[in-house]
Amino acid sequence: MKGRSIALAFVLLLCFGITAMAAEYEAVIDFTYGESGWGPMGSAVFYITDEDFRSAPFSLAVIGRSQTWEGTIFAVSRVLNEGGVYNLSIWVKAMDAAPGARVWMTCVEVDLAGQAQYSQLCDPKEISTTEWVELTVDGFEYSKEGLDRVEIYLEVDDPTASYFMDDFTITGNKPIRL
Repeated sequence: MKGRSIALAFVLLLCFGITAMAAEYEAVIDFTYGESGWGPMGSAVFYITDEDFRSAPFSLAVIGRSQTWEGTIFAVSRVLNEGGVYNLSIWVKAMDAAPGARVWMTCVEVDLAGQAQYSQLCDPKEISTTEWVELTVDGFEYSKEGLDRVEIYLEVDDPTASYFMDDFTITGNKPIRL
C-alpha cells in the first residue's frame, strides 16, 4: 500500500509539474487604468478617450503625427522575462487616415552603446475608420542579452493619420510583469 501511495504521489507531482511548465500567462491592457506603460514617441500626442473603443470604457488615441513612426511606444523589456516566447495582439482603428493607409507593429532593440535596430513584427494591414483591425505577432522570442531596452510601437504609412488603440494583449510561456 505504501508503494502505491508513493507511486501515486510521484505521478501527481509529475503531472502538476508538466502542467506548471506548460502554463500560459496573459496580460491585457484595455486602457481602463491609464496609458499602462505606453509612452510618447516623436511629436505625436496620445491620451485616454471614451470617444471610441473596442472594449468599454476607454481606448488610447494618437493624434498630431507628422511621420510614419510617430505615436506611442511600449517597453516590453520592462514586462517580459528573459527566454520567454510571447504572442502580441493589439486592435487599431483610424480616427482619420488616407484611403488604403496601412498599419503594422515594429520592434526597436537598443544596444548598450545606444545603437538601435528596427524590425517589422507583422504584415501591414489596412486601417479603417469604420472597423477595428487586429495586429498579431506570434512567437516573439524575448531576449535582452546585450541590449539596453526592447520596445514596440505602431507605424502607419500615412504620416498624418490619427488612430485609436485598444486591447493590447500579451500571452506567453513565462510571466508578464504589468
